[in-house]
Amino acid sequence: MNINLSKIPETGLIVDEKIELNKDLYEKTEIEEIKNLSIKGSVRYDYEGILNLNLEAQGIFILPDALTLEPIDYPFTSQIDEKIENIEEYCGSFYEKSKNSLDISEILWENIVLEIPISVTNHKSEDLLLKGNGWELVNENKEEIDPRLAKLKELLDEGKE
Repeated sequence: MNINLSKIPETGLIVDEKIELNKDLYEKTEIEEIKNLSIKGSVRYDYEGILNLNLEAQGIFILPDALTLEPIDYPFTSQIDEKIENIEEYCGSFYEKSKNSLDISEILWENIVLEIPISVTNHKSEDLLLKGNGWELVNENKEEIDPRLAKLKELLDEGKE
């Protein structure tokens, strides 16, 4: 999404667009697809000449289920508040000085990537088989004592009495 910086009015530029991010941005992540990505907000210069981006990105990540690897829709919202003082230094390769335009898709991605969850599961997957012949899915919240250390626990409990 390119913004012509020379055409931003004093009152600011109102942004309300549906966009598609380049798939190269999320190629090396868990994201299979980003659907319905919309950007709303404003882009304006303040009294010191600093570019302010006040945007909200909303969309849907398509992520693999942590247990079944089936695709799951995961809605997200990201608030983007960026202040860019020196555009050439801050934005580097996505600022075209000759056209005085700024491609904000990299800035959007830097903020959207923070919304990716570590893992996501579908509620339907609760009925899955969690134990089999020679394997078991371990629940991190469940406290089980290693049988080799059970005697040590008994000694510690005796010491408390």
